[in-house]
Amino acid sequence: MSEETIVQWLLHNEVQVHPSIKISRSPSGEHIITSTGSIPASTTLLSIPASAIITAASSSLLERIPSLAEKSQWTILILTVMYEASKPDSKWRAYFDSLPTEFDTLMYWTQDELKELEGSAVLNKIGKEEAEAMYLEEIKTFVDSNGEAFGGVDVSLEAFHKAGSWIMAFSSDFEKQGNTRNEDAMDEDDDDDDEYDSLDTDKVLVPFGNLVQIDCDLANCEFLPSGTSISLIATKTIPENTALYTDPGPVPRSDLLRRIGRYPESSAQNDVVEIDSTLLISIAGKNLSDSARDSRIERLVEEELLEDSYDIEADGGIPSEILIVIQTFLVDDETFASYAAEEKFPKAKKDARTRDVVLEIIQKRKEGFMTSREEDISILATSGEVLSRRKKMAVEVRLGEKEILRKMEEVARSWADTTESHSRSAKRQKR
Repeated sequence: MSEETIVQWLLHNEVQVHPSIKISRSPSGEHIITSTGSIPASTTLLSIPASAIITAASSSLLERIPSLAEKSQWTILILTVMYEASKPDSKWRAYFDSLPTEFDTLMYWTQDELKELEGSAVLNKIGKEEAEAMYLEEIKTFVDSNGEAFGGVDVSLEAFHKAGSWIMAFSSDFEKQGNTRNEDAMDEDDDDDDEYDSLDTDKVLVPFGNLVQIDCDLANCEFLPSGTSISLIATKTIPENTALYTDPGPVPRSDLLRRIGRYPESSAQNDVVEIDSTLLISIAGKNLSDSARDSRIERLVEEELLEDSYDIEADGGIPSEILIVIQTFLVDDETFASYAAEEKFPKAKKDARTRDVVLEIIQKRKEGFMTSREEDISILATSGEVLSRRKKMAVEVRLGEKEILRKMEEVARSWADTTESHSRSAKRQKR
């Protein structure tokens, strides 16, 4: 698709385009948006009217099937995209024709390719089976009961996956305008929300919004909604001949790989490694009886201290919640009973016993990977240029998680040194 075709579509759909930006091609051949002159911060670069944004409200599908409004946001948008993408005369024809039809998201990786990510918790989040169950139970059922409206529409599983991949990669979530819901009600209702559906945001596709690249460090603009449009606003002064970037947010590379099929290198700063609570409990509570362990688990769950898993961020810092959980399993029965009676929990100690538990957790977590940190460094150093795109990303993601485990280990090992140092200092003061 030519740059002129994209510009014509934007102008035809009343998108306001700042005169100091243009659509050009990146060195890799992708369409991007760049500045043609210096642009001050707070400048509106694009203003896209609501009528040009892909939502149920701007599509004729909702008019034909009013009951669509009763569905979840994810279901509404995916049905709308499937419907519009099949219409030769859709107002978004040019946009759909510009979108990829092949994807690097984990949904499309082979089993051999996914094996390269063994050890990463992202493998448990791909959701392909859940998506296909949704297709059969919700999408296909709705389409079959409204067959007349979907005449001529590609409603195959392949079309469903393609529409879902577009939405995962390119949709935006904007806070609903005029949201005045009661905070307590919000907390209660949001318990049922999933990754794809929030009661407090609208999920939309902004046509050609994907021409704005993503990068945590290079971000220089952001999309902001209003009642009648979505605008792209400069967040800082943008020099001449500079590509436009938005911040993808604090999302790990593993999750961007799952959702988008790519990631900027700057997102390495947002990497996490997950510590599963079952691993934590099995090591911290290994000397307890089943009943003693279960009573402590029940108490931690009641106080919302026990999560399914815990994120260790890029600096390797260990959350106090993990330390409290470990201490809860390390104290003897009498001490635990006294804590329970007083409705308290042990403090988040950084002592030698806690260190040893954490180090054992780290070792077990490392054993989940097929390769060591050193092997991954060697693979990227000696074979980086000949690796397939997917394998290279897999090695980078798993190496990033191993780097966090290394930093986590350094943090834990420092505790004993600190404790012993303080102990020796106290003894010298007494003498």
